[in-house]
Amino acid sequence: MNRKLRSFHRVIGAILASFLLMFAITGIALNHSSQLKLDKRYVSWDWLMSQYGIGEVKPDAAFLIDNKIFSQFGNQLFLDATPLIHTERPLLGGITLEDLIVLTTDDALILLTREGEFIEKMGAEAGIPAPIQNIGLYHGEPVLQTRQSMWRSNFMLDKWEPISLQGVSWSVPHPLPQSVNTELKQFFYGKGISIQQLLLDIHNGHILGPLGIWLIDVLSVLIIFLSLSGLWMWGRRLG
Repeated sequence: MNRKLRSFHRVIGAILASFLLMFAITGIALNHSSQLKLDKRYVSWDWLMSQYGIGEVKPDAAFLIDNKIFSQFGNQLFLDATPLIHTERPLLGGITLEDLIVLTTDDALILLTREGEFIEKMGAEAGIPAPIQNIGLYHGEPVLQTRQSMWRSNFMLDKWEPISLQGVSWSVPHPLPQSVNTELKQFFYGKGISIQQLLLDIHNGHILGPLGIWLIDVLSVLIIFLSLSGLWMWGRRLG
């Protein structure tokens, strides 16, 4: 019986030793968190961010226009990683037109400077045909595709005529470049997880969620069991 108990002690002791080593290391680091400035150092690994419920940055729509990324998250439009304007309608595309960038939703055109500064929004009151499905260029002239037909205008965007064309360069979605993705992730979620918070969550088991809390409880029970059984074996040997 004592032999089996000693064997059990060795196996469980080896397992617990690795966890106790981790507790000791994280505990020491947390005790000196201020000196090490752990609350000002961050990690932003994708797998770690997902563990904290922080997912990937996924826009509702994104388009590359004039070497700039225009994206939409909810009702917020972004130029690269900078908030631009709010719109309740979905972003469908955009084109570059001389000194303008023209974005389109299903019911209006949004005019910007080439630097991305808002100029105006043109809707039905300005004669813009709707509902818009896409925007494109044909020999430098803007073209709108609506549910009913195709419309072409001049660079002033003040007159639209129905027309049937082939070879229109339509606006198409574009994936977020990694650099813009990283900047947007910082905009939405901050710099990431502080090392102080990470070490604290490893130390108390919260890094694994509810499972980690139960794991700490089980390890604590095992430590208590090993301590009591070890004292009992030591007492038997003295006796």
